[in-house]
Amino acid sequence: MRMVSFRAMTGAIIVIAVICATGLASAQPFPPPTMQPQQPQNDSAGAAMQVSSGQGDKLFPAISGERIVWFDNESFSVQLYDISSGNTSIISDQASVPLLLSYQLAVAGNNVVWSGINTETEGINVYLYDTASGSLQQVTNGSGMHVYPGASEENLIWTNLSNGSSDVYFYEIASDTVMPVVIDPYFQAWTDIGGDTMAWADNETEDGDTDIAVAFLDQRDISLWGRSGDDLVPDVSSDGSRVAWISVLENRTAVYLYDVATDNATRITGASARPTAVAVDGNLVIYSDLRNGNLDIYRYDISTGTETQVTEDPYAQAFPDVSDGEMVWMGNTTGQWEIYRASAGGQQAPQGQNQSGQPGMTPSPTMTIPSSGLPEPLPTGAMPGLMPPATPNYTPQMG
Repeated sequence: MRMVSFRAMTGAIIVIAVICATGLASAQPFPPPTMQPQQPQNDSAGAAMQVSSGQGDKLFPAISGERIVWFDNESFSVQLYDISSGNTSIISDQASVPLLLSYQLAVAGNNVVWSGINTETEGINVYLYDTASGSLQQVTNGSGMHVYPGASEENLIWTNLSNGSSDVYFYEIASDTVMPVVIDPYFQAWTDIGGDTMAWADNETEDGDTDIAVAFLDQRDISLWGRSGDDLVPDVSSDGSRVAWISVLENRTAVYLYDVATDNATRITGASARPTAVAVDGNLVIYSDLRNGNLDIYRYDISTGTETQVTEDPYAQAFPDVSDGEMVWMGNTTGQWEIYRASAGGQQAPQGQNQSGQPGMTPSPTMTIPSSGLPEPLPTGAMPGLMPPATPNYTPQMG
């Protein structure tokens, strides 16, 4: 893994004006999974618990401490689940209808953030819900489409797609201040933040492929990490100490992990892996993987360098997240997408060999901005019905 370059962040505070954005307001509900309900052949998740219920698909979960959030495509809402009480509530409204797309929802502490559409103005903005006070606010109201939000306990980050490119913006919650991080003619996407660490995919490279940009709140330099091919969908740990992402080269994918303390990035998956989405927190990296022909959840223990298969059945499990040793993902075991939760220390499938340092890369495309305006690199072919008809899908060719 090479560090490509450094560049300086923009530092000025901006004031944003209201301009309506269009293009995704007519997105249709998700069709149901094609796999029909049946008894699982192997409940290898062990302690996994279904936490969602009701009609419709529950999509793209995120977890922080005692809080799990997801999108519900029956009510077109953001739903909040409290682990302690077992209660589920709707926290969005008609002025903040969520984009039912991946990487448009995040949670950190009391902060739940998502990209959504105001049904009256049709603007695509970032919304912030405070679970402590129950207050909901629209953070952005400017030109372009404000997407890919990330959250820490003090700050938010997102991508503004406008004028044929995309830029990165930052919001300090306490001061109610919006600042640009990157404004240039290149594409930035999949923004995330944890602690003082920010990360996103950026194609300001010699070959035009995407690398992972890493920046810190107390520094102006941005470092780019990547190899030949594309490096996509970074996830920052809640304390900002690590960044994980999917690296793609010649129809093969791998998980890479950057350690802030050592300033080093390493591959943690082996040659047989086919990871599609990844999350990191503490000493755990969680990812969905297509290596066995359908999407399963895997766990990597950073302290031991050991990979563990968490689920093993004929159903798809996708888009995992992790917080404080608790894992969540979406699975279609029941015939529709539901949200599942499991402890990383609970019953698991047999442990695999140490994958650290093994050679081999593994799938994903060059980042492009399709007509919808939202790049979607994830392999949805194994997850029928995840994308609205208006949004192009990417289905990787497995090699």
